[in-house]
Amino acid sequence: MIRLLFLIFISSLMLVGYTNADFADKKTIKNNKLTATTFDFSQVKTTNSSNIENLFDINGISAGGYQVNTLRIKNEGQTNLNYSINFEKTGGDDNFCRQLEINLINDGQSKYQGNLIDLNLNGILDNTKKFSDWLVYVKLKDNYLSSNQESCDFKLNINGHNNNSNQESGFKYKRSLLNHISST
Repeated sequence: MIRLLFLIFISSLMLVGYTNADFADKKTIKNNKLTATTFDFSQVKTTNSSNIENLFDINGISAGGYQVNTLRIKNEGQTNLNYSINFEKTGGDDNFCRQLEINLINDGQSKYQGNLIDLNLNGILDNTKKFSDWLVYVKLKDNYLSSNQESCDFKLNINGHNNNSNQESGFKYKRSLLNHISST
């Protein structure tokens, strides 16, 4: 009996044709707005707004020696710019790089002062303020002693983002300033 029911069931499945069902749904949401914008920044000289690729190129710095330069971070987009500035060694002597200090001054206030290799600074440039001017001061520590010529090649990386820099989504942008400092 079970076999007969099974055969009838299988036979009826063979007689059933192809079935297709489509579903459609439409929702209207009022007062919904989508805006597309731009996100870009640059680092430029404060004197003539030309692009900067090399911030410091110092040959023959001695103990206690320093150099000052200027930098403008310019928000060229329409969203707020969250940024970070950090150090990345690209060549030279580790010990010599540890002997360099940096001071970043913005709006008359020191935003970071300390060892160059520890530099990690975060800031926000909102879209109503289109640029931020910086005074950058690099110095070889007063007590540095060496009879050999040493150097430190590094990048100052400026990373821009419109949200938390650790998030996967959003806009991100990176610019780097090359630097070379060597001792006497």
